Amino acid sequence: CRTEMSNSSAAAPAELLKFVGCSEFRSRIALSILTGKPVKISSIRAKLENPGVREFEISYLRLIEQITNGTVVRISETGTVVLFRPGILTGGEFEFDCCAERGIGYYLEPLMLLGPFGKRSLSVKLTGVSNNSMDPSVEAVSYSCLPLLRRFLGRDSGSELSLERRGCHPVGGAEVRFQCPTVSKLKPLDLTQPGKIHRIRGMSFTCKVSPGMNGRQIVSAKELLRRLVPDVLLTADHCTGARGGQSPGFGVTLVAETRDGCRYVAECMSRPSGVAVAEASVPEDVGLTAAQLLCEEIYRGGCVDSISQPLALALMALCDRDASRLLTGPLTPHSVRLLRLLRQFLGVTFRLQSRPAGDDGLGGDKVLCTCVGSGFANLSKLVR
Repeated sequence: CRTEMSNSSAAAPAELLKFVGCSEFRSRIALSILTGKPVKISSIRAKLENPGVREFEISYLRLIEQITNGTVVRISETGTVVLFRPGILTGGEFEFDCCAERGIGYYLEPLMLLGPFGKRSLSVKLTGVSNNSMDPSVEAVSYSCLPLLRRFLGRDSGSELSLERRGCHPVGGAEVRFQCPTVSKLKPLDLTQPGKIHRIRGMSFTCKVSPGMNGRQIVSAKELLRRLVPDVLLTADHCTGARGGQSPGFGVTLVAETRDGCRYVAECMSRPSGVAVAEASVPEDVGLTAAQLLCEEIYRGGCVDSISQPLALALMALCDRDASRLLTGPLTPHSVRLLRLLRQFLGVTFRLQSRPAGDDGLGGDKVLCTCVGSGFANLSKLVR
């Protein structure tokens, strides 16, 4: 039986769960590890000209093998079928080179879900791409997801996320350290009062380009944000040499903070050199786009932003057998699919209550998410 499962009395092998398609690949694997239920994922991009799992998904499976013991992964010759049998979640200290096709944020999100339930505290050094236009940057994860994780672990949890070296898409070269302690159980969440925004903070970065671009991004972002909040402070981070990675790029990450400790995070970065995509590539456009995206997050409202919304729902389902409540903005497609997975793996059903915008007069419609946790416990922590 699995030491990380609270229902450790079950002697019979867990039933194989079957899924179709590549949607929610990370969440399926992560929940499989936590619950000890093997999964089979078939028809992975089967109708595409280049079918099967991608290199970044294989890299993710290798990362999972690093933090577990006894995990078995079988991939068909065509790559369209993956059979995953989870092992024991061990945690520990190690280094891992992430695939440059995706950002380090792609790997950090599941690590934050798995880290608290290992046998040993998790301390990992990740290398790869810290900033791209597809995944949350390391700063965005640090501003949005890390404070939320600390609410479940405890205020003095010891969880840390630091960016030692930046690396933009496509080549990367970033170095990131993430530390997460183990706990016996997660604390229930009661977060229904977002509070009023009282300040906006942020950071403008440049890698291997003119440092003057930082000023242009900051001025452009402030021009819009100061119409909303007078207290706006953006800092500049000009990365050169090895600290700037191996690819040029620039971008802005913004965070709006409320008086009750809630945060809304948005960001935008330049398009990669030599890639023709419809994204902002002028510093003024990057700063303005980041400010507009932050305004959109503020309008969505709630107590968490769209970046940390899925993590909050997953951790709520893993809490002790007590009610957790969370007021959030409209559910993202990722969150909706995750709620279905939480019901399949953990048997946790959420009660979703719509809160029209007229109730508080702020932003758009909200959703009050309520659930009773599965009582998930890290038995290796309890034995100690």
